[in-house]
Amino acid sequence: MEEKQLQELVALVISRLAQRLGADGRRGHLIVVFSAATVAFQEAIRQVRFLVLDGFKVKLAFSPTADEFFGQAVRNELAGFPHVGQVEPTKWLSELTEARAVVSPLLSVNTVSKVSQLIADNLVTNLILHALFTGKPVILAGNGADPSGSGRTKLGFDKGNPALSRAISDRMRTATDYGCRLTDVHQLGEAVNSILGSETNLTPESREHPPRPDRRPLNRRGKVVTAADIRHAHRVGAAIRISSGSLITPLGRELALQLCVPLVADG
Repeated sequence: MEEKQLQELVALVISRLAQRLGADGRRGHLIVVFSAATVAFQEAIRQVRFLVLDGFKVKLAFSPTADEFFGQAVRNELAGFPHVGQVEPTKWLSELTEARAVVSPLLSVNTVSKVSQLIADNLVTNLILHALFTGKPVILAGNGADPSGSGRTKLGFDKGNPALSRAISDRMRTATDYGCRLTDVHQLGEAVNSILGSETNLTPESREHPPRPDRRPLNRRGKVVTAADIRHAHRVGAAIRISSGSLITPLGRELALQLCVPLVADG
């Protein structure tokens, strides 16, 4: 089997598995923008995958430097995940209009500096600033720009004149004053869920039918428990049995609380 065929097979397997784990796209679009920061790159990819598994459709956008440096690597890392596309540069405004939020898992010093000065000279800064102009949430993981962050200090970027660090901090505060929500990349998915809400398509009727105590719990011991599992348990009126090896996604845990689906731990 040729390498291209193998990659296509892997992408197909990932796509089918992801859909079973909750990647149904029902929560609407997010525009995920990448500037040229590289701090916590793998965690940034992991958080984007979590957003897809939590039911969001994702449109990717890159600054020119980011696309040159690692654009193809990002696309390869997300290959096979459903509901992942790319913003068309000539249609960015219409795609922004349809999006629920703009999210940046990799915020660079260059990008936050431009945003703080209202400079929109590429696709990423255009999307961030116009999202702010239209009142859409903008959630930024600031690890790549934060002068006090461990990622930058590990790279030795804390050895310069303290005035540089103060200037970057000022620009980050300005971006926050404009309406950007700054977070740590490890909490990016949680921040998005907190700001946008955990679910968009729950009807009042669906909240009025908690699981029946006489229904045998669904077994998810040692497995990933997603929002899709919670919705299925709610539909059939069952609890979910978990163990110490079970992993519950942030959206899954929040939805279980909202729908009153018990997570029954092995004694």
